[in-house]
Amino acid sequence: MAEFRSTHVLDCRGLADGFFDWVRARRAELPYTPGLATLTLKGHTDAGSAQYRDMILKDARSLGMLARSVEARDEAELTAAVENLNADHEVQGVVVMYPLRARRPDEDFMDLVSARKDIEGLHSLNLGYLLKFRRWLDEPRGLKCVVPATAKAVVKALQSRPEVSLDGAFCTVVNNSMRVGKPLGLMLENLGATVVKCYDKTARETLEACVRRSDVVVTAVPDPSFKLDPEWVKPGAAVVDVSFGGNVDSEALMGRAALVTAPGNRIGRLTRAMMFVNLIYSCAAAAAPEAAGRDS
Repeated sequence: MAEFRSTHVLDCRGLADGFFDWVRARRAELPYTPGLATLTLKGHTDAGSAQYRDMILKDARSLGMLARSVEARDEAELTAAVENLNADHEVQGVVVMYPLRARRPDEDFMDLVSARKDIEGLHSLNLGYLLKFRRWLDEPRGLKCVVPATAKAVVKALQSRPEVSLDGAFCTVVNNSMRVGKPLGLMLENLGATVVKCYDKTARETLEACVRRSDVVVTAVPDPSFKLDPEWVKPGAAVVDVSFGGNVDSEALMGRAALVTAPGNRIGRLTRAMMFVNLIYSCAAAAAPEAAGRDS
């Protein structure tokens, strides 16, 4: 880590706007209007997921893209809807609103979505590319791999600041989910960091020991009652709070951490921007399917 002098509050919205501008420019170069579809399971979608879906659809329309919301009545209808969207030439990106809280695990549905249209980066093929640190499907043709949007947003946020050096850093990620903790750990390791992932089964004293030695702390615990003690944070560390309700008091970290996220300006908008960056990548791969070597 760079020498600690003062606390910088990360402007995730500003970073997101820059990526959205990039998406608009790339979208204008396409000979067609790309489309995105969201999928929900009726009666299983909480208020947070519904709000996130609505923001994604609003973003798509503001970017001049087609936007469609699909709600399935049951799991059989959800499976059929995924298959229909996989075959729909007007849709280049499919976003399933997890957690589905269905009988089948979310991971099954992640692999039902075509890897070509998986702009969340959760298909086993896309996660496999991440595991192997493969960045390109075809570099000479500019075809990039898709990686999970939230994890990518966190990395882009950390890389945006000179206070943070990931190469050689010790990082604690307080989340072990398929959407955040697991892919983020891989990304940070690929960039030279040593990573420890903690979650709800991690003993409190173990979590404290990990956080105290960390150069970077990323927390994404969905339980609103979960809180990290600001006193655990090492002076000069970077703390990125991905949670909706807030896992750590950012005000208490002022003058202690080198980098923090603030309420109302966390990773959400940047995550959506990364999703649309992935959509542009999927559009490029769809135009050259033989180069991608991906399933349908």
